[in-house]
Amino acid sequence: MQNNKVKKLRLAQHLSQEQLAEKANVSVRTIQRLEAGKDVSASTLNLIANALGVSVEKLFSPINSSEQQEKINLAKEQQVQLDKRYTEFRTFKMFYSSVYVIIMLFLYTIIYALPLSDNIYDILEILWIGGWMIMIPVRRWLIINKVEPRLDRKYPLTAD
Repeated sequence: MQNNKVKKLRLAQHLSQEQLAEKANVSVRTIQRLEAGKDVSASTLNLIANALGVSVEKLFSPINSSEQQEKINLAKEQQVQLDKRYTEFRTFKMFYSSVYVIIMLFLYTIIYALPLSDNIYDILEILWIGGWMIMIPVRRWLIINKVEPRLDRKYPLTAD
């Protein structure tokens, strides 16, 4: 990764290596290696570019190697996949919350609108209270076991 402009961009923003590392959520050693011209991953390039407020291409002098171009293209594609993944994940969370609230409102309506025997009323009331208590654990289970694996398959460059 010779010919990168990370040090120049960092100094132009009056950042120390430590400050840039903290801002990019990488180690100081990673910044040192990159500034020394060593190879780093595409995800690391994205983190550093975002911390500096520039695109990945701006981290490099005019490209003279296909390896650098390949890394830049991979970093761009990874950023596109990250954006799509985030949007899809946020949509799932909003959908889950909406469906859950609708179900709970429906259950609440049944409990208080219909004449029910005391036993059925008590059971529905316990279900209603318990439903609110299990909302977060159920959502977490769905995310870990269903949503994240599906997003990992759909957006492989974003998988951990």
